[in-house]
Amino acid sequence: MLPESSAASGAPVPRVPPRACHDSGVRAEARDEFVESRRRILAALARLSGARSTEAIRRTAPRELAEACGFTRAMISAVRGSRWVPLTLHTRHDLDPRAARFLAYVDSDAEIPLANMLAETDVVRRRTAVLVDERLVGTRAYRPIIEIARSPAYVVAPILVEGATIGFMHADRVGQPRPVDEDDRRCIQAFTAELAVLYQCASWSERIAERSRRASAEMERAADALRQVTVPDVELPPAPGRPSVGRPDGPSGVRGGGPADRPVAGVREERFLTAREYEVLEHVADGATNRVIAQRLSVSEDTVKTHVRSVLRKLRVTSRGAAVARYLEISRGIR
Repeated sequence: MLPESSAASGAPVPRVPPRACHDSGVRAEARDEFVESRRRILAALARLSGARSTEAIRRTAPRELAEACGFTRAMISAVRGSRWVPLTLHTRHDLDPRAARFLAYVDSDAEIPLANMLAETDVVRRRTAVLVDERLVGTRAYRPIIEIARSPAYVVAPILVEGATIGFMHADRVGQPRPVDEDDRRCIQAFTAELAVLYQCASWSERIAERSRRASAEMERAADALRQVTVPDVELPPAPGRPSVGRPDGPSGVRGGGPADRPVAGVREERFLTAREYEVLEHVADGATNRVIAQRLSVSEDTVKTHVRSVLRKLRVTSRGAAVARYLEISRGIR
């Protein structure tokens, strides 16, 4: 036999208070919104992963954060020693009546000290996101920027790379029905944690590319110096009474079909100055420094130093002055 219902038995029917139903619905809605924000954050980070440089990340991260979490404004800043510098601001002009003035401030390269009472200073020390609500914005925020931005509350999170805070991300909801809250603090924390990984990877790629570029430049300079040493085509003229020694592959005592051989006087005949070494020696005799010679010949200063060392070795002298004296002796035909 089925039990009688409470209504049939005359017992009162328990009812859920309307307030409890409302609060439960609000919490469920907030939870769903947070889950959706996380989904959008992951999509934004996926797009940022395609950035090819740290500059591209700095330029696009504020917009991705604002659109993923529904913020009115988002800003990325750099931490430089004891100061922080706003770099890029994204704002919704339809909700932000002071957008132009705030953007001009960010473009001014202003440097903000990390003073003791600032919320940003706590972010550097604690390495975690902070909510600066309406109770704290008047005492813990940097007054000049708040006077321009007119933000009633904001969230800020650190960008941690290799264990150090290299920057911040700020966000607020100016012009929206509600200010930022704890859910927003958790969202910006999640976003910057993953952003730091992407930024670090881009930074490593840039370092590797720069080192590869430098290594290639050094190898090219070394190859140029080697070509000058191993492929001589013009030599100093012999001293009077000293015969030239020709190459067997050139006609009429001419090396390789080029100019007649001119071994360095007083040095074994196989020690020849190359065309570039002879040219460098002429500039040395003219009193030019290595830097000036490099500019005149459109080569690097390191290449000039290599040629000078080779000239000193072949002339068997230890100084530029001695090399110039030997050059003058040879030019005048004095042994």
